[in-house]
Amino acid sequence: MKQHSNENVTYFRYVATAEKVSRTRKREDQTIEDLVTVNKKIYFTASEVAAFNLEGFGKSLIARSGNKTIIENYILDYWQPILGFQATMVYINYHRMCINNDMPFRSIDNMAEMMGISRQTLTKYLDILESHAFVMRFWAESKKKSGMNDATRVKVRASIPLLSEDLVAQLPDSIRESHNAYILSLSESYDIELAESVPEVSPVAMIENQGFERKPHPAVIGSGIKEYIERKSEEAKETRTVEETRLWEEVCSFIKTKITLPSYQTWFGETYLLIREGKIIIVTSHELARDWLNRSYMDLIEHAITLYSGLKRPIIIKTADQIML
Repeated sequence: MKQHSNENVTYFRYVATAEKVSRTRKREDQTIEDLVTVNKKIYFTASEVAAFNLEGFGKSLIARSGNKTIIENYILDYWQPILGFQATMVYINYHRMCINNDMPFRSIDNMAEMMGISRQTLTKYLDILESHAFVMRFWAESKKKSGMNDATRVKVRASIPLLSEDLVAQLPDSIRESHNAYILSLSESYDIELAESVPEVSPVAMIENQGFERKPHPAVIGSGIKEYIERKSEEAKETRTVEETRLWEEVCSFIKTKITLPSYQTWFGETYLLIREGKIIIVTSHELARDWLNRSYMDLIEHAITLYSGLKRPIIIKTADQIML
């Protein structure tokens, strides 16, 4: 048996044993009993830990110049507690592609696949990054093809923004102290001054105000079929229950507070809600609105419906012709 070490620092690792003991715990006012594995400690001297080397396990990549991503530690030390680990990694993955171009082409599906996450999850983290001006998304529309194409472009900020005083206040105490010391050391050599708060006008609102509005083209349908669908759609709207009408009015009122009025009028102006066979159906007048709502506003719609109804049901966005034909 290994003798006790005289070194000042001793290290150990937990190793599972075959022994199990019963454990009682509380969860939602219920008592749960189960068996848990007993771990034992295996000790190592400081010299043994120092001598241990991982380099011999597997074949190592040959290090070459130009194949490394350099990122400021500021984003890992101080932005990561604000953004979260996942959103931080999304930014780093986009940042690495921006050597000569701040708007690299990488589809959302491809980026999600590379990071091992879903498209919806990636979209959620891009929302967080947009709110703090790290990235901005744009969707490409081809004149050669009708409707929207799935060609999301992400414009990436090259520099790392300083935290505002409001955001610094949200950091854990120890990290906030470290941040203040870091800024103080920078101020000895540079003119550093933190903003009091996040700007009232978000980058999302700023770019939307700079854009121009183009109302979607109506769907082209044969004359007889078009009139039939319009009539049936109006009949469906008239058969809505009081609950369906009330819910969609409340949802729309909430959405109006989250997006610009032109965006609301363009994408939500002619929509209505139906509840059929346990599913919530949002009906739009044309394919462009359907695709845009699915791509850009589904999370907002789901949140608002849950908020005002408490319903946890599948939400489907369809055009009027999809539910009438």
